[in-house]
Amino acid sequence: MCPLCFRRIPILASAVAVAAALGGCPGEVLEGEAESSSPVVSRGIVWAASSRYIDGRGNAPFDRFLATAMFARYDQEQQDLFEELLVWRVDEPDLGLDTCGPAAPVLAFKQQPVVPGQTAISLLDAGTLTLSIDDRPIAVPTRTFPDLLKVVDGVMYSADESRGARFVPGATYSIRSAGTDLVGPFEVVLEAPDDLGDIKLDGLSPLEQIPVVRRGEDLEIAWEGSGWGDEVIAEFTWTSLGLPWSMVCRMRDNGLFIVPGERTRSLQDPLRGGDEELTISRIRQVAFRGAGLSGGTFAFVVAAHFPVRFEGPG
Repeated sequence: MCPLCFRRIPILASAVAVAAALGGCPGEVLEGEAESSSPVVSRGIVWAASSRYIDGRGNAPFDRFLATAMFARYDQEQQDLFEELLVWRVDEPDLGLDTCGPAAPVLAFKQQPVVPGQTAISLLDAGTLTLSIDDRPIAVPTRTFPDLLKVVDGVMYSADESRGARFVPGATYSIRSAGTDLVGPFEVVLEAPDDLGDIKLDGLSPLEQIPVVRRGEDLEIAWEGSGWGDEVIAEFTWTSLGLPWSMVCRMRDNGLFIVPGERTRSLQDPLRGGDEELTISRIRQVAFRGAGLSGGTFAFVVAAHFPVRFEGPG
């Protein structure tokens, strides 16, 4: 179980798998395939993520901070492919506040054709990128990706604790780009959200033991929330017959939410599944624009990941 648990497949491995799924080898012309006429999208995606993993056995939590940015250009019809491969963030559920969706399998992306001889997604160079935390600047270096079977090509930006990037609740985070011919200079500023604090399920902390979720019964989730207005997402995940499943709740950030028994009843029968985990994430985000970009988003995610145990027939 990974300590930085974003629900996306590693880029290099998945790009190869996706290329095979999309069909064809590099440069292979598929019979009857034509040039794509869908609009070209250029999106700036910047996110900062503080991730805490709790093992439920009394050990000290593992914390990690990562700031990442990408500037992707692709045909609109490749939107699903882009999000499946490269958008490492908590999904934004189509739910009302204080509601939970049904349990559902985590579906793979929809296959879309790739134009022969062209890369499906280009990650653009935005020039020198700087992350400032309360006016303390940190250079964000690039990572270069080779053209993997005509799927993804270009550069991403990332910085973690080894470069001085860290999570400071309430601090002002600024991302500034010097710009290039492809992406104009821009600056986007966001105040970091607070830490989730002491999380409890039915009054028990996952720092002390693995929490039990009783199927068919109400579950109380508590955290430190001020009602500031951020999104708070609770996502239960598990495997069944080797396939990933999840159930998502969208919660008001007031520090308390009751998952109704009618929803916990739909969680996996413990005799038929495994790898049960709960991720609670506070999300704050702001939009930005820059020359050469259709739009951009800077999201800050503070997340806690810990194992849970499902019990009861429901």
